[in-house]
Amino acid sequence: MTAWTQALLGQHVLLASRDVEEVRSRVAALLNEHVLEPHGSSLAARLHGVQARTLSLWRLEYGDAVTVEETRPGGDFLIVQLPLAGAVSVECDEGRWLVRPGSGVIMPSHIPHRLSWEAGAAQIILKVPLIRLGQEYTRLTGTVTQTPLRFDRHIDLSASDGEQWSALLRYFCEQIACPAPLGWLKAQTAEEALMRHLLCAQSSSLKDHFLGDEGIQTPQSLQRARQFMEANLQEDISLSDIARHCGASVRSLTRMCRLQYGASPMQLLRSMRLDRIREDLLRPSADNNVSEIAMRWGYTHVGRFAAAYRERFGEAPSETLKSSRQTFASVQTSESACRSNAGQSPGRTCGKS
Repeated sequence: MTAWTQALLGQHVLLASRDVEEVRSRVAALLNEHVLEPHGSSLAARLHGVQARTLSLWRLEYGDAVTVEETRPGGDFLIVQLPLAGAVSVECDEGRWLVRPGSGVIMPSHIPHRLSWEAGAAQIILKVPLIRLGQEYTRLTGTVTQTPLRFDRHIDLSASDGEQWSALLRYFCEQIACPAPLGWLKAQTAEEALMRHLLCAQSSSLKDHFLGDEGIQTPQSLQRARQFMEANLQEDISLSDIARHCGASVRSLTRMCRLQYGASPMQLLRSMRLDRIREDLLRPSADNNVSEIAMRWGYTHVGRFAAAYRERFGEAPSETLKSSRQTFASVQTSESACRSNAGQSPGRTCGKS
């Protein structure tokens, strides 16, 4: 992350100063009022950054070890801080986090924080307006939150969600730091993706909305639902049948399934059926027929089945069957030839000399 953020933001210098008050006032204008205390005499602050339609992105370094103590917190945004070099300690009434490269921390602006930067530390700082996060929350959930959004404060960039966050951040940075045709539209798309990913990966409010009081039982409920689907792939079962079997409402089951698998229960059921059909197509026999296999696993409309199969596996079911038959025939021919050769040459066995 250090290399590409430097390359992309390097030409967007907002501040380069050794003056403590100038540095403090310029950073405070972008974030919250604070006291800045260098630990030595080698302050050499540099701030690079760009402003998109909604999000602001900065790369900040002080050079010297410093302490930053917020004195007048505001309440209309949150900050995502991602160290590029060195370590930064973040403290508030909710806890303390020591973040280094490979991790990050979320800082709601209405809570006063105290930060201790190591000498040479550098951070990426993303400023996200809370009103926009609230709008994205509503689009994802269909509801308006009645309480402030809550977040898991620590970010692990080595985890799957963290790696995806880094990829989205790079894409966003590329669009706003290096203007190109339709770059503004790509930047807006990236902004929306970043905010939605932040909510999905870090917001405990969003997780509570989708899981609710059944959150603790979610794995068991989904396991029962999946077991029921596995046992009835050849039957005509409905969403209500699945929900009734696992003891959840249709709405709750759908929410849990989307959160866990990124698909509705019926989409998951169709995928499971397609997987079984492919297994049968890959085990050819003389009487194998695409239509019969599809109907055996619950597909009655061959055209829709063929389209769904191609979308999932990238080839027509007939192509899968043809390829598996050719492979099967080739193996049989090879084994037959091997047995024939072994019979003509006493003391030899197939594959050995």
